[in-house]
Amino acid sequence: MVNMVKDRGTIRVEDDQSWRFGEQPAGFTSVVLDLTTFENATDELKKKYLTGVGETNTAYIRSGIPLARITSGDNAGKFGPYDPKATDGRNGRIDGLLESNVEVTVGFNGWDAEIETVGMRYRGDIIVANLPIEVGSDATWGGDFMAVDPETGVTSKLGAAAATKASD
Repeated sequence: MVNMVKDRGTIRVEDDQSWRFGEQPAGFTSVVLDLTTFENATDELKKKYLTGVGETNTAYIRSGIPLARITSGDNAGKFGPYDPKATDGRNGRIDGLLESNVEVTVGFNGWDAEIETVGMRYRGDIIVANLPIEVGSDATWGGDFMAVDPETGVTSKLGAAAATKASD
């Protein structure tokens, strides 16, 4: 008898929490994600949204993704990644940040998650430059966030205008 073994290598899943600054106060709520807003994103954005991508059918949506409420269409009331180019309401304001990585299964029928209800942080001290995606300085923020520059110690409340560019 011959044993066949296929090595798929090692998939690296990053849980980069460097966007958080220090201890976080209580301040997250449960929201329902619309996975199609991640699935239908450009390949460039998917590379920023996901970690653990490889030959398996499992990947992870990164923590720290800015989330916005969908205000129109069949998925109104759910949340997806903030996108200034979106036409479904996600171009309005950033309501919060994805609290932790979310495991998704990529299949022939699209993306699926065992649990689509996730934690969204709406309060805390963050390092905007360390968010997984770039947030323009003209972005409107909801919630109660303080941007912290750990190099200079400068802090600013995120509200009508955000801070700087995120790392790639």
